[in-house]
Amino acid sequence: MTVIVTLAIIGIILLLAELVLPGGIVGVGGTICLLAAVILTFKNYGAMAGAVAFIAVLVFGLLFLAIWIKNFHRLPFTRNLVHNEAIDDTSVSDHLQALIGKTGVTLTTIAPSGHAEIEGEKIDVVTETGRIESGTTIQVVTTRGPSIYVEQVSDSGSVS
Repeated sequence: MTVIVTLAIIGIILLLAELVLPGGIVGVGGTICLLAAVILTFKNYGAMAGAVAFIAVLVFGLLFLAIWIKNFHRLPFTRNLVHNEAIDDTSVSDHLQALIGKTGVTLTTIAPSGHAEIEGEKIDVVTETGRIESGTTIQVVTTRGPSIYVEQVSDSGSVS
């Protein structure tokens, strides 16, 4: 009985640790400990006790998961893992809108996306007009959401 209880406690502790530690190995270890506790209960105390142990692990696991999901952002040791500040979409949108009409140079081949330098800033850009080679002069024609659409500037200075 001591081994079963010890395995169950270790399994619970490992699963709790997995909630804040990345990787999955700790969670797998916790799951194996809980399964071993249930299997030993079946082996040592019979089918009825084993079924009760299995159902208990399942019910308490699901109950704990529901409580965890509801309260994750409020716990002292997880509060710093959740970003609570509002994101100001207008400043990002205004910055992108200000780029329309600006010219720059492609840093990579744009096919259909790549990097360009516009006003000294390295920016991810997209083109709808096919492929634009690296080192080509481009102009921002529009923005949609977070995407900045560019077109190649011809030798005469017009957008092609």
